[in-house]
Amino acid sequence: MVIGVTGNTGTGKSEICKLFKEWGAYLISCDELGWEILKEPLIVEKIKSKFEGVVEKGAANKGKLASIVFGDRDKLKQFNGIVHPELLERLKTTIKKSREKIIVVDAALIFEWKIENWFDFIVLLTSTLEDKHRRLKAEGISEEIINGRLNSQEDSNRFIKFSDFIIENDGDLKSLKVNARWVWDKIVTKKKK
Repeated sequence: MVIGVTGNTGTGKSEICKLFKEWGAYLISCDELGWEILKEPLIVEKIKSKFEGVVEKGAANKGKLASIVFGDRDKLKQFNGIVHPELLERLKTTIKKSREKIIVVDAALIFEWKIENWFDFIVLLTSTLEDKHRRLKAEGISEEIINGRLNSQEDSNRFIKFSDFIIENDGDLKSLKVNARWVWDKIVTKKKK
């Protein structure tokens, strides 16, 4: 069984995924796959040719890259054009090769990538703009990059009707855990039938 966890940045996807992993799922993080790809020589060369000054010691500097691509839609589109095809290929391969009973994929762009049919269940996290900002600031991310990230993503509320479970993460970690457990139990129960 493959569960997709999606939603805008700062909605708490990683927290939910950590809980699902704790409860027995095998976790695949698209962010981690993306950063792995950014170390590959061919991708590094493509990035170097498009984005001046972001490649250091044979790898892309995350901070410099983020400040460039999240502040300019055209540059973000160029960056995504380089990274996303490889990322999706690697994600598909990783899912297929996994022998785990329950796989959880942490991916902000499931609907934008049009890969919703890869999943048995999709869990969508939503949150207020204020809460997203607060969470991202707590991670030490600058206001400029936070605004760039949030402005580059579609409003996840428009994907509610395509999701199997919706978690409104506007409370604290304790209520998030309660909601996550409810969703997990529902999914595991459905799997057993």
